[in-house]
Amino acid sequence: MKNNKLNIYLTLVILILVAFLLLDKRFLPGNNGSPQFARSNTELIGTVMQLIKTDYLEEPNPVRTTEGAFRGLVNSLDPLSAYLDKDLAAKYQNKKGLNRSTGLVLFKKYGVFPVVAAVLENSPAEKAGFKVGDNLSAINDRSTLNMSLLEVNLLLEAEASETPQPAKLRVVRGTETKEIMVEKTLKPENSLQVASDKSGLLILKPSSIYSGLSQELKKNISAGLKNRTRPKAVVLDLRNCYNGQYEEARKIINLFVKDDKIGYFEKRGQKEFLACPEVPVFPSEKLFIWVNQATFGPAEMVAGVLHDSKRARVLGLETPGLVSRQETFSVADGSLVVLTSAVFSLKSGAKLWDVSVPLDEKLSYSEKLDQVFLEKTVNFLSLSRPD
Repeated sequence: MKNNKLNIYLTLVILILVAFLLLDKRFLPGNNGSPQFARSNTELIGTVMQLIKTDYLEEPNPVRTTEGAFRGLVNSLDPLSAYLDKDLAAKYQNKKGLNRSTGLVLFKKYGVFPVVAAVLENSPAEKAGFKVGDNLSAINDRSTLNMSLLEVNLLLEAEASETPQPAKLRVVRGTETKEIMVEKTLKPENSLQVASDKSGLLILKPSSIYSGLSQELKKNISAGLKNRTRPKAVVLDLRNCYNGQYEEARKIINLFVKDDKIGYFEKRGQKEFLACPEVPVFPSEKLFIWVNQATFGPAEMVAGVLHDSKRARVLGLETPGLVSRQETFSVADGSLVVLTSAVFSLKSGAKLWDVSVPLDEKLSYSEKLDQVFLEKTVNFLSLSRPD
């Protein structure tokens, strides 16, 4: 009986892997000159699984074997695709808005440790001494190497209904490795910070691209332009702006430009174009956008489109290129598969997927970047409009 159950699990793995390779046209031999995914390789998968079943030193646990196969297959696709076991799947599906967190903004690719892209101000992570560039090699003694970014983030979040337990993180910083306990108590809040600089900049810094942000930007920019000391330029500070909504990003873009095609999401050759049809409220005010390594997704779309339309200058550090959509698929055992279903390209054809937003001024990371951003922006103020 036990052997029959094992045979079923291993056969299921083989069928899924074969189907994945054959149904995706990119992997068919006739469509791809590379022999990497030729039909003989699907036979190799079956051979390897059969060897594990018959010749491994002991009979493997079928559930653990198949879960490991699924996890590796999905997590290795791209940074935002993920396989979640039933416990994390339930946590993900029960999310209502943003959970409490440590204040760490992380980026991760498969097979490498998650790296700290940003540490939010006044967060438990900041108080614990985390720094940009730290690598997290383990969470509660579990290696992060083969985890997805989504899995890592879920493990570092606490739902509003639960009593948050601190996370024990193993941190690699240069040649040093240390363990740090960090609380998961940072409550997410949508906010827009507005500041005027003595050099004539009106600086607006959103916490994320949240619903209603476009109207808040409209209100604050309009108020600033009515002041006796009219600002010389508007700055959208999108640094550490790591989550949000693509529809709100489109509305923000429409505040500054009108265009029937600002770019498109593409899935298997099918393009869904996005438009900004309304008359812009701010068609000519000088506009600068600040970005960094923690500017993700919707914020990257705002910066990329406004740069592509020659409406804004973009300054900062390279962004990761995560402008995409994901779809979720439930599995019978309660687990969940999250797959990237479409990626975004600008009207010019440049993708914002695994490629940074184009930069007019590329900066290097330092602890005094705020001053560098200001100085570089002021240097552009003599120009009548972006080139």
